[in-house]
Amino acid sequence: MRLSLPLLFTLAACSTQPTQNSTATDNDVASVPVGMASPEPSDTPSSTAAVTPATPATPATPAPLAPLAPPAPGQPGGLDDDRTPVSEAPFTEASAQGAANVVQTYYALLEAGKYGEAYRLWEPGAAGMTPGAFAASFGRYSEYHANIGAPGRIDAGAGQRYVTVPVQVYGRLRQGGRPFNMRGSVTLHRAGAIDGATAEQRRWRIRSSDIKPRPGEATPSPRPTEDNRSTARYRCMDGSRLVVRFDPDNNRVAVSRGGKPFATLPGQRVASGIRYAANGYELRGKGEAMTFTAPGLPPVACTVIR
Repeated sequence: MRLSLPLLFTLAACSTQPTQNSTATDNDVASVPVGMASPEPSDTPSSTAAVTPATPATPATPAPLAPLAPPAPGQPGGLDDDRTPVSEAPFTEASAQGAANVVQTYYALLEAGKYGEAYRLWEPGAAGMTPGAFAASFGRYSEYHANIGAPGRIDAGAGQRYVTVPVQVYGRLRQGGRPFNMRGSVTLHRAGAIDGATAEQRRWRIRSSDIKPRPGEATPSPRPTEDNRSTARYRCMDGSRLVVRFDPDNNRVAVSRGGKPFATLPGQRVASGIRYAANGYELRGKGEAMTFTAPGLPPVACTVIR
C-alpha cells in the first residue's frame, strides 16, 4: 500500500555557514573609547536659557510581508493529491517509509541550521559540493519550508534499492522577501542484503535531488546554472562510451559520443528515476545504471565510469 506522509516542515532563516553563528560580544555595547577621558564639570557658568534636548528619530517600521500561500496538494506546483490513508503500523528502517523518514530528518536538520548533519545524509560525493558550499547555498533564503509526499515503491536490482520521495519546497528569499515555490523529488539509495555490504551501506542515503521551479512558479534569485550542472561518463554493453551533460535548471541533458555531441534531450515525467527523450533517442535509469536508446536500435545498458 502506498504510504501518504502529509508532513510540513517550517525552516527558519538559514545562515551561510553552519559553524559560524552570530552572537553578541562586549564590543556590541557602547562604551567610552580607550584613551578618551570622561567629561569633567565645566567652570563656565551655565546659561540661564533652557536647552531642549533633541528627540531621537523613531526608526521606520518595515511593512509586514504578506503570508505565504503555497499551492495546495492537487494544484499546480503542489504535491499530488494523494488521499491514501496513512498507515499507523510500525515501519522498518529498510522500508519505503523508512526512506521518507530520512527525507523528513533531512529537512528538519535544515530547519535547525544543522547543515553539516544534513549534508551527511547524502551518499559520499552525491551532493556535488563541499560541506561549506552546501551550507552557503541556503544563505539566500529568509524562510524555507517543505511539504513531504508519500514515497514511491522500492525499485530493486543487482542488490541495490532505490526509492523516490516527492517534495515541495517553498518560502521567501532574503533579498526583497520575494516568495518562491519549487516542486521535485529526492531519490534515496541503499544496498540490499548482499555479501560485503556494511551496515552504513544498507541505510537509506540521498542519491539525488531534483528540486527546481515548475512553469508559472516564482523562481529563486538568479545564480549561475553552471553550479548545478554535472557530467557523467558511461560505458555501454556494445563497447561505446557516452558523455552525458546534465543540466537540471533547464531539465535537459546533452549526450555526446567520441567527443561529438549528437543529442540534446528534454526531461520527461517518470514515476521514479530519470528519463530524457526526443526524436527517437532516450536516456533513462537510476543512479549508476542507465539505458540508452538510439533511433532504430535496441536499448543498450550502460554503467557509470568512475
